[in-house]
Amino acid sequence: MAIIMFTKNRFLTVIVCAPAALAFLGCSGSDASPSDEATSSADESLSAPTCDPSLAKGAVARFDRALLDTIATTEGTRGHGKDGYNVTYAYHYFTSCQHHPNLDICAGGYCSTAAGRYQFLHSTWAGLGLPTFHPDNQDRGAMKLVARRGASVPAKRALTATEFVNTMDRISYEWASLPPGRYGQPTYTMSRARATYCSFAGC
Repeated sequence: MAIIMFTKNRFLTVIVCAPAALAFLGCSGSDASPSDEATSSADESLSAPTCDPSLAKGAVARFDRALLDTIATTEGTRGHGKDGYNVTYAYHYFTSCQHHPNLDICAGGYCSTAAGRYQFLHSTWAGLGLPTFHPDNQDRGAMKLVARRGASVPAKRALTATEFVNTMDRISYEWASLPPGRYGQPTYTMSRARATYCSFAGC
């Protein structure tokens, strides 16, 4: 599990333990507590219709999806809860994706409002200007962060090996679980991340 600190809306990750959902340092000071909104029952959270992964269908193009699946894999959210869309830091689950849950959860000596498949801090999410935290908007929001880093994905093909390295070089500032490992913590190696990406993109 990685922990991310925001500095001027950028991520700094410190690896704490694995596996666990990515966490962002810098607690929001929200009045909400995990017991207020996080469910004590995974079964209850898994029934949340606003977090259903099917809502993300068609939100982004095929090869954007391959990159997002790679990010969710390295972040440790893919396959958890509603495929990560209703997962917070430390693997709590929330019942509605109508809004970012803004749960200030503390675990392992760190606190975080990180939530969703791509572990958005509440402050980052608010800055993206999307109307709901539904899975389709989580995908769109993540691609906005990719674009902000100056990375792009070809519309009709997978990233080449060189393009992939260049993309990782840019977006690893946003998701420090990605290679080359911006902040000195263990990450996916480039070869492992590339293999993961190609399993989704069909390189």
